[in-house]
Amino acid sequence: MTHQTMDQHLARTAQPALANSINSINSKNPPGARASAPPALRVPPVPRAVRLARAERRRWVARMRRRAARYRDVSRTAAEAGMSTAEYAVGTIAACGFAAVLYKIVTSGPVRSALTGVIVKALHVPF
Repeated sequence: MTHQTMDQHLARTAQPALANSINSINSKNPPGARASAPPALRVPPVPRAVRLARAERRRWVARMRRRAARYRDVSRTAAEAGMSTAEYAVGTIAACGFAAVLYKIVTSGPVRSALTGVIVKALHVPF
C-alpha cells in the first residue's frame, strides 16, 4: 500500500471513530463542563499480504545485492589475472626465437656492410 492510499485509508477509518467519540463526550458532559480528551485513535494493523510483500521485497533486494557483489568480485579477479606458468614459458621461448632471428639478420654480410656505411657516413659529416 502506498503512502497516499494508506493516508486515505486512515482518513476514512478515523473519521467515524472521531465523530462517535465526540458525540459520546458531548452526551456525557453537561454544557459548560470541562470535556475530557477523546480516546486515542486506533491505527489499523498492516494487512498480512502487505507484510508478506514487504518481506519478499527485502529478500529480493538482498539477493540482488549479493549477486552484484559476486559479479563485482568475478570481474575484478578476471581483470587482475595474469599469465599462467605455461603462458610464461611459451612467451619466453617466442621472445628468444625472435631475438635469434634478429641477431642472424643483423650479423649477416649485407646488413653489416650497410650499417657500417651508415655509421661511417654519420661520423664523417662536415660541420
